[in-house]
Amino acid sequence: MSDKPRFPIGLTIATLIAFAILCGLGTWQVQRLHWKQDLLARLERLKTAPAQPLADVLARAARGEDVTWTRVSAACAPAAPTTLPLVYGVRDGDIVWRATAPCRIAGPSGVVLLDLGVVPELKGQPSAPARPFAAPATAVGVLMNPHQLGGDRAASLARFASERPAPFILMVESATPAVPGVTPAPLPAEISNRHLEYALTWFGLAVTLLFIYAAMLWRRMRP
Repeated sequence: MSDKPRFPIGLTIATLIAFAILCGLGTWQVQRLHWKQDLLARLERLKTAPAQPLADVLARAARGEDVTWTRVSAACAPAAPTTLPLVYGVRDGDIVWRATAPCRIAGPSGVVLLDLGVVPELKGQPSAPARPFAAPATAVGVLMNPHQLGGDRAASLARFASERPAPFILMVESATPAVPGVTPAPLPAEISNRHLEYALTWFGLAVTLLFIYAAMLWRRMRP
């Protein structure tokens, strides 16, 4: 009967699976790093970018161009205030409630949803009732994807399905006339970028796992 140690097949398979998962997480963070670097570069250019007519930008979007984070100007047709749910958010560590209103525009898209900004009197409140807001005559702001923003903006867009709403939210920087009771707050004050740190952590854990496996294998297999 041989006393030669058996090769740990189960342990090897488990180690390989864990190693693949850790490397996958590290690779994902590297991809996120490239995405965040591109986003930060676009935000930096946005600081000095002139506002473009909304109709022109939406036409480019219809041709497949990525127009998120583009500064646009929109002219809204006169309309009565519309009651939409306020959107929950966090800004500078505090609960805020953001007001929205439909801006009816000319062109294939009949309406674009405006995020008018935060309602200061509701800062820190855990809940807020819906209240009516009217779109300004003109608005300048940044186009965003509603699914990236979260909240109930996508649900609000669905209410205007018959008017062919633009698939973006216009985060208002300035409005004419100013909307009473609302402070424009289109962009976060700071966007962190720690994806390289996270990637190195996952890859480091993967390498550490290999060293631990090698040490266990050496102890198990040595005569």
